[in-house]
Amino acid sequence: MLKRYIIKVTEILTTEESDRSFTDHRYFCSSRSNRVETTHDITTTFATFEEARDIIKQLPASSSRSPYTTTYVYTLDTIDYTHANHVGYSDVEPYEIVRVVSPKTIELRQVHAELDPNWKPEIVSGGYAGHCTNQHTQKWNYKSYPDGGVIRARMRKDGYFHSASGRHSLNTEPRKFHDYNF
Repeated sequence: MLKRYIIKVTEILTTEESDRSFTDHRYFCSSRSNRVETTHDITTTFATFEEARDIIKQLPASSSRSPYTTTYVYTLDTIDYTHANHVGYSDVEPYEIVRVVSPKTIELRQVHAELDPNWKPEIVSGGYAGHCTNQHTQKWNYKSYPDGGVIRARMRKDGYFHSASGRHSLNTEPRKFHDYNF
């Protein structure tokens, strides 16, 4: 299990004219020129609590652009990643984190994924031979292999872990995806 820290941002947008406010919960992405960039997806994580806390100290408490004022409330949260799924061009293969060697190096083992017999692809004519219309609802059954081979993945500057197999994306569960349209 790999522990990472994220910054949750509560944005409170208030209008000067009516004092009405709107609240949105997002995640910290980056900051530029005293402006906070946020997103609904977790894209930026921190290896240590202190690293995330130091970033929060540099972030603005509010910003104003007439007639609106945005107030930011920052909280730290942890995510315990148990999987680092291999991301191919469009296919995804599940890998579990076996051991954390360092904050930038992990050891992985592939997880066996078997297509759920209750799910069937719906193919319609189109493309080269057909087009799968329900491929984003795929269901897979996962099984760990304790005796399977272990590979190492190291974090690069792009923020992803890379192994000899390619790029891995951290996740809290195994994920398999087969692109029937490729």
